[in-house]
Amino acid sequence: MRQAGRLLKHMRQLSTDKAYSMSEFIIPTKFKTVLQAARHCAGCNDKGSEFQTPSYALKSGGLVRRLAEIKQSQALQKSDTVNAECCVQFLKLVELNWTLDISAVALRNLSERKRCGVRYLPLTEDVVKLNQYLVSQGNEAVQKLTTGSDSETYMRLTQLTLVKTILFNRKRQGEVSKITVDDYEKKAKGDCSHEMTKALTEFERCLLNVLERVEIRGKKDRTVPVLLTEEMNTWIQKMLQYRCTFVPVTNKFLFATSGELSHFRGSDVLRQFASESGATKPHLLTSTKLRKHIASTVQVVSLREHEMDGLARFLGHDLRVHRDFYRLPNDIIEIARISKLFLAAEKGVLVDFAGKELADVTIAPEEEVASSDDTEGDEETEDTDWTEKSASELPLQRPQVDNLASVSEKRLQRQQESVNSTVQEQHESDFEETEYPKAKKRKMPVRRKWTASEKDEVAKHFAKEIVNKCLPGKSAIDEFLKKTGINRKWSNVKDFLRNQYLK
Repeated sequence: MRQAGRLLKHMRQLSTDKAYSMSEFIIPTKFKTVLQAARHCAGCNDKGSEFQTPSYALKSGGLVRRLAEIKQSQALQKSDTVNAECCVQFLKLVELNWTLDISAVALRNLSERKRCGVRYLPLTEDVVKLNQYLVSQGNEAVQKLTTGSDSETYMRLTQLTLVKTILFNRKRQGEVSKITVDDYEKKAKGDCSHEMTKALTEFERCLLNVLERVEIRGKKDRTVPVLLTEEMNTWIQKMLQYRCTFVPVTNKFLFATSGELSHFRGSDVLRQFASESGATKPHLLTSTKLRKHIASTVQVVSLREHEMDGLARFLGHDLRVHRDFYRLPNDIIEIARISKLFLAAEKGVLVDFAGKELADVTIAPEEEVASSDDTEGDEETEDTDWTEKSASELPLQRPQVDNLASVSEKRLQRQQESVNSTVQEQHESDFEETEYPKAKKRKMPVRRKWTASEKDEVAKHFAKEIVNKCLPGKSAIDEFLKKTGINRKWSNVKDFLRNQYLK
């Protein structure tokens, strides 16, 4: 109605007769006046190439069509064929001209603004601050209600619980605000006896015993889930305990005010507590931006298709909407991960990563160079810390190999004595060298990559050192290698930790 009022106001200003009603403008001869009024409402510039409010320009098209359909319906009910035919002709003009004159310009403006505009998401530290503030204030409100109940404390606990539920679930504020008491009473935990739980980890099975699930009505009448932690359940139980004292019986909403049919608006209370929490940028802590924040940050987890679909359904939309509108482009992801494809292609090694996920594609930093005899494919290889030169760039002549090897005098003498034979012994060095007679096969150092299981073992065993940003000693690494049976040198493990985690 507000949009229709603005449109009628501008149409009257453009018309000679100020007393025209909306119905009198819905005729073919007044179509240009309606079109011009819609442009003025959207803030069109003199050239007609840009709208100050392009979203209103798009909405005005649907509004005008709906007004014409209402007039047509009323005319048909009165058997007024003249006015009904006028509406048909008016709708035909809208169909022919509105898209070209209004919608196309508005869509172009929106696309340009989206491309050039700066996208702001909540700071992670602000989200943490808000959560800590809600927890401290919520527990304090529960204690106050226990010692002596009063209306102000009860209403504050209700608001804190509402914001905590929105923040934890990243739900639309309107959906959570309208949860009813009946919805909450139907909550349930996961069925731990179901055969599907055998595929879960121990931690995931524990979550089934802790979190409870409530199904509520979402956008477009979808049924969407809301998860409740034990802490949130404690707060809600305390609210229900004192509810009859402060909330009318006729009020069905869980986050109810003192009115009979009203509830707290999530956007209002979220804005209030965001400011009180001491966040650096509280204006970014809105339910919509929080949803985009989680959708953008989970990109680092490399969710698979079905996992992304599950996240999208939990947020209350489909996968296409999740990709196009919520999961904003992330410069960190593009630089840190997508760029690896182009670096690999540039080096000509892209085919080496066939069948691997993007997160597993590594270019140099965690790869090692080992020696491999061309005549014996199953010979045990030794590790080294070559990270900058590929096999094709390694020297082929003996003096260059000696310079790069940095071997002891004893090793060098042994190599000189075995010019015409293949060295079979393994040395405690970064790589092995084998001398061949001239014009015979030469041994080339090759890379031996860290497997995913080896990476996991290293990260799990040395988690404390990684967190404290310190390297373990030789004895600790030797003990780890003996325990896990990983065929690596202690120096290679140390180099891997340094390159991967402690740069």
